[in-house]
Amino acid sequence: MSVVIVSPIYIPEPKWIQCMVNMVAYSWMQGLPIYQMAITERMVVDWARNSLARKAVDCSSEYTGKRYSHIFWLDADHTFNPDLACQLARHMALKEVDAVSALYYSRTGPTLPVAYVKDSSDNEYKHYPLIEVPNMLCEVDAFGFGACLMKREVFEIVPEPWFTIDYRAGEDIAFCVKAKKHGIRFFLDGQYKLGHVGPGPVIGEAEYRKHMEDNAPLYAEKIKVGLGGTKHGVNI
Repeated sequence: MSVVIVSPIYIPEPKWIQCMVNMVAYSWMQGLPIYQMAITERMVVDWARNSLARKAVDCSSEYTGKRYSHIFWLDADHTFNPDLACQLARHMALKEVDAVSALYYSRTGPTLPVAYVKDSSDNEYKHYPLIEVPNMLCEVDAFGFGACLMKREVFEIVPEPWFTIDYRAGEDIAFCVKAKKHGIRFFLDGQYKLGHVGPGPVIGEAEYRKHMEDNAPLYAEKIKVGLGGTKHGVNI
């Protein structure tokens, strides 16, 4: 594996920069080379993601002369441990995993997981957030692109334009909807949780649990959905 990091809407967040430096150093120590990083500034998010994807797909490492095998989408408003890239990379040993995201929670609006399952209606863009994410690798219909690792081939299979944004869905859900039509499968590592840096405190699992406790009547009638995945290497 060889990885290129891509980050739209770059902001010089000190916590994120520290996490990034530690992650790259740890990844190299564990044998996972991260050679380059691409960022955009002051660009509409769907344009930014399309531009970064094109660069990442066509780019070759100046150290190896080979194209990158994986693209790591990482927004500049997260905190995480140094082993983030390595933990997501280990899931790529499963051939059914085309893209995998770490678990993080929305820092605006209801504090819920940024991972979704599709509604049963005819509206293909209508998704609901998972209320209780299993503590394992599971398959989902969509997730945010704040911290996800994916195979380069995904962008060779899915036709352009990859990312679009309109009244129906944000650019990340819209991409997932389109990609699934071409056989791409999205997975969530429910065990690996990130912090989400916002205008107030960093949003993590503790804030999510408090939101659920404070709004228990709102989520009383949960709808159970089946999520394919593995736990300790065993299919669920």
